[in-house]
Amino acid sequence: MSKKGKRKTKRPTALILLIVILAATNIATFAYFTVFDTSVPLEDVPMSIADLMGDNSSLGKTVSVLGYYIYAAGYHLLVSNPASFFNNSLDRMNHVVITGEVPAALGEHAGFQICVKGTLEVFNPDDGTSGLFFDSFFDVETEISFPGIYREVLLDPAPLLLEYPDDFFIPIDLHEEKYAILYSGGADETNAYYRYWNDIIYMHFILEMHGYDPDNIYVVYKDGVSEDGMTGVDYPATHASMDTLFGILEEEMGGRDTLFFYTTNHGNYDGIITWVPMDSNIALSHTEVSDWLDSITCNNMIIVMEQCVSGAYISHLSAPNRVIMTACKDDEGSGPCDTEGAWDEFVYHFMCALVSFSFHDPLLTVNADYFVPYGQISMKEAFIYAAVHDSRSETLWYNDNGDGIGYNVGLVFYTLSGSYGEGVYL
Repeated sequence: MSKKGKRKTKRPTALILLIVILAATNIATFAYFTVFDTSVPLEDVPMSIADLMGDNSSLGKTVSVLGYYIYAAGYHLLVSNPASFFNNSLDRMNHVVITGEVPAALGEHAGFQICVKGTLEVFNPDDGTSGLFFDSFFDVETEISFPGIYREVLLDPAPLLLEYPDDFFIPIDLHEEKYAILYSGGADETNAYYRYWNDIIYMHFILEMHGYDPDNIYVVYKDGVSEDGMTGVDYPATHASMDTLFGILEEEMGGRDTLFFYTTNHGNYDGIITWVPMDSNIALSHTEVSDWLDSITCNNMIIVMEQCVSGAYISHLSAPNRVIMTACKDDEGSGPCDTEGAWDEFVYHFMCALVSFSFHDPLLTVNADYFVPYGQISMKEAFIYAAVHDSRSETLWYNDNGDGIGYNVGLVFYTLSGSYGEGVYL
């Protein structure tokens, strides 16, 4: 049948110091203008985002807000710290949405601290997110910097449709079928970053290169609508969708088949985030995902998870004949690419390893073919390449022996010699 029918997050010491410096600077600025220089109108006094939160008396008033400018998911955002642009950035206390007519010149300041003047409003009554109706802005000189790409765009899938030579594709084993689930919930419109869609469409392309029938690749995304009209979406990211999908796979899949389970978007200690406007239960829990995967009979199961706190899934999902890769430990956040483009850091390098070339720079050499037999990239090899090249403050974890323990790249390379994932391919 065809388908087409908890612990506290650890923060680096340097990051904590930067946050403290930012907070002290904002307090000093506000105190200077309100106490020492009262000639400046109150609406022109730079305020931090934290100064505004919880103070309904400022609603409807003109204020000047300090923050770092980011463009994501089609929205202009002012965030208290670019570190909040990680995948767990769902806290309404750390950002405001800039609304109204935003000038193109603002784009030149992506990732930099600016002061935006405008009228404070409620942007989203459901979660209390604040909006700032744009009036004007000015640049702020600061030596504090956060390297990264803070103006996201949807990537054009057209280059992926180029023809490749026949020997570029790995032959299909006709005695087995390959199935895949590509999942991203996104939470809501302002938090469904473009990089999540880019993660999915590039992985979709790679799976087809490796012999996956498009009819067996299920995209579970946001509200169930494609971002580009070229890559189809099968289901919205809800619990009901996952129940339906795994019911289909339970009927379809057999003992010689492979399941590739790929998740990106936000995560927290409860699990991986859904599309909240359509699902009030906002997270796919560890137990739920475990039960869904346990319902499937197959030969190999490849599980790749990008979301924050993804390492927590290893103890729940680890089992024989499964390879699990996560972007971080069970108490860490995961982040977007810092220099490569609008993807997430871990899965970007994982995908480049699988195709042996770089999506953002064709001049870069990508060679993850570490072990014999040479010629194909195993899941273990792809993990090692991704872990070595991941430059975010995240500890990639791996498991392929069923013991429920997350292994970092050093342990994977030196102590898991000849392990199961060394012989598992897409």
